[in-house]
Amino acid sequence: MVDPAATRRVMFRGLFFALCACIIFINMLPLTTEPRRVPGPDLLFCVTAIWIMRRPRWAPVGLIVLVHLIADLFFLRAVGLWPAISLLGYEYLRRKSTATIEIPPLVEFGMAMILFVGLVALNAAVHLLFGIPHPSFGASALHVIMTAVAYPLVMAFSVYVTRVRRARPSDFDGSGLIS
Repeated sequence: MVDPAATRRVMFRGLFFALCACIIFINMLPLTTEPRRVPGPDLLFCVTAIWIMRRPRWAPVGLIVLVHLIADLFFLRAVGLWPAISLLGYEYLRRKSTATIEIPPLVEFGMAMILFVGLVALNAAVHLLFGIPHPSFGASALHVIMTAVAYPLVMAFSVYVTRVRRARPSDFDGSGLIS
């Protein structure tokens, strides 16, 4: 017999992977031949942070690393650097946020954006340390601002379209874990 909680968890993990694959695909599309003046937001970070803070078991570490490694390969970045750095941040969010306690959206937004600024700064420091080409400070600042603007929109999409909400007491399985 199939456990409904396990089926739901696998279904949402597949949805997470499909959503991240769509984000990667859309970022790769050449919408114009001119270079961008304003960098786009990091939608993978937004989606992953929201899913981790709301339903941590729906975004396991292996799946997060796989998605970010695929993004590194497609975006021609230093392979493994951003997944390693962002994984540190995601695990910090996983430990700090309790999926059963309702956190106000503004606090959730603040936690995610402070973490993102720190991760971008750490990424820039590692690039500088090893002499890897990195965007300018202005471009990085615009990237952070665009991500901050996109985060509430991604949060609304996650809550209202994909139905990723915080756990209710009925969502606990027999072992006391959130399904």
